[in-house]
Amino acid sequence: MKAAADDWKQSDVLAFDTEFVRERTFFPRLGLIQVCDGRAAFLIDPLSIEDLSPLGDILRAPGILKVLHSASEDVEVFWRALGVVPSPLLDTQIAAGLAGLAPSLGYQKLTLAVLGIEICKGETRTNWLARPLSPEQLAYAVEDVTCLLSAYRVLRQRLEELGRFEWALEDSMEVVDTERFEERPLEAYRRLRAAGRLTPPQLGVLRALAAWRDTEARRRDIPRSFVVKDDALVALAQRQPKDAEELARVKDLDPRQAKRDGDSFLELIRAALQQPAADLPAAPTAALSTPAGRDLERRLRETARKRAEELGMAPEVLVTRRPIEALVRSTLLDRRPQLPEELAGWRLPVIGQALLDDAKEAAAHGGDL
Repeated sequence: MKAAADDWKQSDVLAFDTEFVRERTFFPRLGLIQVCDGRAAFLIDPLSIEDLSPLGDILRAPGILKVLHSASEDVEVFWRALGVVPSPLLDTQIAAGLAGLAPSLGYQKLTLAVLGIEICKGETRTNWLARPLSPEQLAYAVEDVTCLLSAYRVLRQRLEELGRFEWALEDSMEVVDTERFEERPLEAYRRLRAAGRLTPPQLGVLRALAAWRDTEARRRDIPRSFVVKDDALVALAQRQPKDAEELARVKDLDPRQAKRDGDSFLELIRAALQQPAADLPAAPTAALSTPAGRDLERRLRETARKRAEELGMAPEVLVTRRPIEALVRSTLLDRRPQLPEELAGWRLPVIGQALLDDAKEAAAHGGDL
């Protein structure tokens, strides 16, 4: 391991991939690490190698660019297993979108579009913790990381021709923010899409229930949905049962779970309903549901669409829904348009300033909420 790591220190760029199992756990279980330096592919068995610190040194080495595809989960795997994240990082999924390919492109489609190679993904969901690994698993692991480095080279050339390689590096480095791995149960309710339909009192209940679920999932090391499903959380927040009889009538809640965790649910709901109004979460769609909000959102989306068309990329690569909605809220609720942090960096001159100008014009003209 150390000898290979010493050799990798001479590289400018390395491709990485991981294989892990997470179907029945909250935290990922690392099964294999793949590295390609352009000359050979290396398979590292974390179940048999006790000291992975030489690899950690490579992952944090500032002079080596680490290439991964759709890197979010891989970054978490490295963080949990080694306590480090790969940096600097280039995510080929991000790079592909900025190069004009489809947004959120899967790896199989990426290699086909960029290299003309159709790789087999049949081993993706196999058990990577079992030993020995099968010949098919080993061949799959080698092909994945080898093609990744080749795809990076093609994408880098395209991005440099477009003057966007630094954009890809900037966006990729957002993935290595380790704050997202921290335990923040009171923010867990924001994961649920249905939260946008709830009133502040209902959101207060959902926040309490989702925080309990998140803590339980981490403590028991099982997926959140194994603790209680999203639909059941939302139904409890909407119905707000006061006793076991009302709890039993919540159709999305499994009766066995109602019996097992019912007392906890009822206590959480009672406590949440006693919160002062000032402490409740704000309804996230308050500004967006008004005529003025819908008009401004449409205007901002159209500005983004036209700019994305000029750049030859999908609008959602240029700007996602969340910063547009945040800009609408600050414009109509606070009357002080604030550009979200997602529109800083390279996006500020490319699209951020244009969106901010639209929002300032809307604020100046007023509008009924």
